[in-house]
Amino acid sequence: MIGFLSALVDFCRRHAWRVLLAALVATVLGGVFAAGHLGVNTDTSKLLSPDLPWQKQGAAFDAAFPASTSLTTVVLDGKSSDSVEDATAALAKALAERTDIIKSVRRPDSGPFFNRYGLMFLPKEDLAQLSDQIAEAQPLMGPLDADPSLRGLFGVLGQALVGMEEGEASGEKLAGPMGLFAQTIDSVTAGKPQPVSWGQMMTGKPPRPEELRHFILVQAKLDFDALEPGAAASAAIRKTAMDLGLAAKGVTVRLTGEVPLEDEEFASVSEGAGTATAITLVVVVGILLWALRAPRLILAILITLVVGLVITAAFAAAAVGTLNMISIAFAVLFIGIGVDFGIQFSMRYRAELHAVTGGAAPADRGSANQEALKRTARGISGPLGLAALATAVGFYSFLPTDYKGVSELGLIAGTSMFVALIANLTVLPALLTLLPARGKPEAAGFAWAAPVDSWLQRNAKLVLALALLLGIVGAASVPFVRFDADPLDLKDPSKESVRTVKELTSDPLASPYSIEILTANLPAADALAEKLSALPEVRQALTLSSFVPDDQPAKLDILDQTKFLLGPILDHAPALPPPSDDEERAALRNYAEHLRSFLAGAHGQALGPAAGALQTAIGHFLDSPGGGDVKVLREALLGGFEGRVDMLRAAMSAEKLTAESMPPEIRTDWIATDGRARVSVFPKGDMKDERQMAAFVAAVRGLAPDATGAPVSILESGKTVSTAFTTASLLAVVAITVALALILRRLRDVLLVVVPLALAGFYALGTCVASGLAFNYANVIAVPLLMGIGVAFDIYFVMVWRAGTGPVALLQTSTARAVVFSAATTGTAFGSLALSHHAGTASMGLLLMMSLIYVLLCTLIVQPALMTVLGRGPVRV
Repeated sequence: MIGFLSALVDFCRRHAWRVLLAALVATVLGGVFAAGHLGVNTDTSKLLSPDLPWQKQGAAFDAAFPASTSLTTVVLDGKSSDSVEDATAALAKALAERTDIIKSVRRPDSGPFFNRYGLMFLPKEDLAQLSDQIAEAQPLMGPLDADPSLRGLFGVLGQALVGMEEGEASGEKLAGPMGLFAQTIDSVTAGKPQPVSWGQMMTGKPPRPEELRHFILVQAKLDFDALEPGAAASAAIRKTAMDLGLAAKGVTVRLTGEVPLEDEEFASVSEGAGTATAITLVVVVGILLWALRAPRLILAILITLVVGLVITAAFAAAAVGTLNMISIAFAVLFIGIGVDFGIQFSMRYRAELHAVTGGAAPADRGSANQEALKRTARGISGPLGLAALATAVGFYSFLPTDYKGVSELGLIAGTSMFVALIANLTVLPALLTLLPARGKPEAAGFAWAAPVDSWLQRNAKLVLALALLLGIVGAASVPFVRFDADPLDLKDPSKESVRTVKELTSDPLASPYSIEILTANLPAADALAEKLSALPEVRQALTLSSFVPDDQPAKLDILDQTKFLLGPILDHAPALPPPSDDEERAALRNYAEHLRSFLAGAHGQALGPAAGALQTAIGHFLDSPGGGDVKVLREALLGGFEGRVDMLRAAMSAEKLTAESMPPEIRTDWIATDGRARVSVFPKGDMKDERQMAAFVAAVRGLAPDATGAPVSILESGKTVSTAFTTASLLAVVAITVALALILRRLRDVLLVVVPLALAGFYALGTCVASGLAFNYANVIAVPLLMGIGVAFDIYFVMVWRAGTGPVALLQTSTARAVVFSAATTGTAFGSLALSHHAGTASMGLLLMMSLIYVLLCTLIVQPALMTVLGRGPVRV
């Protein structure tokens, strides 16, 4: 092999222009092909094989309920149940009209169905109490329905005062509303309107937490030609909310769900990537200048790197077509090892040029350069070829795993090792022929490292014993290594979609950690839901039957009585002509005067402090600049009234409801077109606790083995990835060992490569356990990278050691200098990843940096000590 590779280098040296022309053509063609055929998919669910049983179960559920996939969840929050309900209705209606970019719009917790049947889900006693409360509010609601203005409101309140003055009414039921009106008027005067909650006024109870938050489920038409397929739809949703003035009404609108999470994940991955890449490139060039001290060598390495990277990208486009969040790291791997190959070749070239010229400026630079390249080819082709082969074997060992993400990475990265080898043995020699190093040749090793080499030789056994002891500790920690399979933990926590979905995990009915089950029909679903609800790990299990109210005859009787008491309100009475601003301001002033005289009279104490507060509030409002903005006040006091009356009318139209008569917008969410029925199971425990999640999944699957959903996917993907990496890592170690044994043919030499590599791995795993750093979908690429760079570094030293006859003094060789600076350039790239806003990318950079440090320490310290203990070998620079 060495003879063939040496001949290849010499051929490229003699035909430099032809080689570079061929490389240029291949790069251009490869770049064009990659640009047109290579895509990126940020969906972490696609990282695993679709043939896994639990993946098939998830796909079956999605196929049965396609409207539940690719959703954008719009979350609306407010301080008033009226404003949130009205804002949700307005936004849903407006979005439903955007058929150009939106397929469907649903309101899972509000809307026509809940307006009509919502009261039927109250316990019978609570419904009766609510009916009495609504009946008591009827005298206020009736006139307002005909005149929903400040004139109408304060006209009604004025009539109430007259009734009290004449002894025909008491102020017992008036004090509460007056207090609410006073607070709202004060808030408007202060410039921070707090709308009246007419729902609260009608029910006599403060809104429940779920009434202050509503959801809209939007299924958008995704543009998969865009980097963020749902960006246009998300922008339209935000613009629609802004056009409706929802923020001014105290309603916040946030987007989360599958589509925004994936879009914002891609944005966070790419955020600052251009700046980070530019900084990394500058630092890498600086390190190369320090290492090689020859701008021409650096230029040649960078050109070679670009050629190899583009050709590898073209191969990726042909082999897999679409990169995932793992396989996209092939570029990092290629740059790390491709630069290493280039530095190894160039450093050896410098050393040979120094040897050829004796350290003096050559009289015939062309002949010296030619001889140096020949010697470099003979000296470095073997180590580079062996390193590429062993590294590729390690990467290819990930091919047979069920973890599609790393399997595709193994295919691309393994092939890229041969691309890097060929590029550095063809393009780089051709470039060095046309761009030979100038100046006086210098020795390439670390002369200052002689004392360190001497110390390692004297204390080799101590160093090795300590290294093995630490390795045993690291190996003992392996069972405690944790894999975090929750995709949320990979995302940028500062993004709106991530913050929102994490907040929703504490909401029992909005938690993204529900389990979904497909059953044969609704009776089967109901029977299973009953069993599941009895489990201590389950908060509740829902089916379509959960939307059928119980005790309907008694509740319908209560509603009939309420309907009778409400009377004309249920009919749309003709509204009076709307008053002008001046008329409304006059109505306020007249009522304030009436209230002042009432409070000074005999009945003034009957209303308590609320009446005085209302009089003061009206006075402050009228005394404000311009006499107060009556439009803002009208909206704050009455903005929610008509919506509540409409909801009341809808509630009074309720009739007997069965699963068969369920409206289509509800039924299609729970019954598939083929009759299969869905069961949604919500957890009782904290799903951020892995043990509680595992208990929840185990309990549900004990009754429904085919269950799917986020908790099942998280646990199963964790098991799949852990098993895949354990199997692939063992297979890679075995494959690398066998390859090395066949090529090196010495057990001692194989151990010199494998032992430092294994120790570096155990050190990294032990540090992960000690620091609490969990593996995840992103940072697991540290494992193949550790093998790739570790094997390459160790092979370089072993090949140098085999070629010499003196004591082990590797740190003074050009190989040591190449390894150190190669690690520095690779570490710079990893360091830039650690600064990413994307949590997964940042953890990947951190773990890669840590693994690289351990690989370097084991190569520079443990391996020389092991060489000394196993037997002194020769060294040749």
